[in-house]
Amino acid sequence: MQTDLLLSAYFGELYGIAFFTTFANKYSDDNHIHKWQLLIKVEQITAIKLKAGLNAINIACPDHDSEMEIKGQRDAENWLNLEWNSLVDTLANWVEPYTLRYRQQAANATNHHGLYQLVAEHEDVIWAFLHAEQNDVGSGVTILEAFIDKHSS
Repeated sequence: MQTDLLLSAYFGELYGIAFFTTFANKYSDDNHIHKWQLLIKVEQITAIKLKAGLNAINIACPDHDSEMEIKGQRDAENWLNLEWNSLVDTLANWVEPYTLRYRQQAANATNHHGLYQLVAEHEDVIWAFLHAEQNDVGSGVTILEAFIDKHSS
C-alpha cells in the first residue's frame, strides 16, 4: 500500500530530527550549529506536512516515536567523532540511496503524488546540501534555506 511508504517516511523524519539534533548539540561553533538547525528545520517541515497529509486520509501519526528518536540519536553518536569534512562525506554516501529510493517512489506514485514529491524533494535538498559542503564548505546553507522558504508558508 502506497500510504505505508509515506508513513514510513514520516517516521524517518522523526528519526532525522533526532539524528541532526544530536549533532547540533555536539558542535559549539555558530557556523555548524546553524547548518544543523537548518537540517532539523527541513526535517520538521517535512514531518509537519506529511503528518497533515496523512491525517487528511485518516492515517494517524504520533507527534513523537521514542524508538525512532533513540535510533536517530544512537546512529548519530556513532559519527560524532568525525571531523566536518569526513562527516559530510560519510553522510553524502549514506543519504544517496535514500535520495534515489524516494525519487523512484515519487515517480511510481499513483496516489498522494504531492506527498511523495515532498519526501523526494526534501531528501534531494539534504543530498545537494552535502554535495555543496563537499565542494565549498558553507555553500550548502542557501540550498537548505531555499527549501525552508518555499515550504514554510
